[in-house]
Amino acid sequence: MARRREPESGGGAPEWMTTYSDLVTLLLTFFILLFSMATVDQNKFDEIAASLSYTMLNLKGSDSVLDSSNNSIIAFDYTKYDSEEAEAKRKEKYVEDAEEMVVNAEEKLKEKELDEAKNDIRDTIEEQGISDKVQVVEEKDYLLIRIDQEIFFEPGSADILSEGKIVLASLALSLREIENEIVISGHTDNVPMANKRYETNWELSTARATNVLRYFVDVEDLDPSSFTATGNGEYRPVGDNNTPEGRQKNRRIEIKILK
Repeated sequence: MARRREPESGGGAPEWMTTYSDLVTLLLTFFILLFSMATVDQNKFDEIAASLSYTMLNLKGSDSVLDSSNNSIIAFDYTKYDSEEAEAKRKEKYVEDAEEMVVNAEEKLKEKELDEAKNDIRDTIEEQGISDKVQVVEEKDYLLIRIDQEIFFEPGSADILSEGKIVLASLALSLREIENEIVISGHTDNVPMANKRYETNWELSTARATNVLRYFVDVEDLDPSSFTATGNGEYRPVGDNNTPEGRQKNRRIEIKILK
């Protein structure tokens, strides 16, 4: 009876390596998701990244971590080095690569949260029927909400009107979902002050910005460490102070969300 020929083994990595690679990929994805949803503690991250890197670096043979399209995310070089120093440098590089991936994931998450907040803010403006009095301007480094003074204040006053409080309460719902720094700035026209409470437009614009900030913090319970208030008086105009229309544009509150 003829002996049955044993099947020839294929080249490349052993079959168990495929399953192991899938497991390692899932672990890496799991850690990236964890870190994308939480503030990174540097010491803890170093420990986890080093542990994950050590596990990967002690595989036999050569392989890479693949994404869903079978593209290599991290390639591993299993060449045996002549010194411990060279080996340490190699491991350090993989830790740096893993850290960069986590940082990129965090940045994408922040961008998504800001996009959602921007859409919510625009919806709020439409719902409040104040589209003609509010501008939303997006620049490379910030998102700017520019609101006419008349929504918030009487002329020469820094006390927030009831209508303004309704608008701020609606905006707070969107701002609560982001962790970006927020700068609130007050601006006026160039008409000199004529009351005893505020001697100059500097003081009036600063008081207005501070009261908006305090509403967000004291009433809406937003994080005070995220906010800064500034007063600019008439010195950063967006309109012509020589015309009534221009002066109206210059009397405003700006809420700048830094990216």
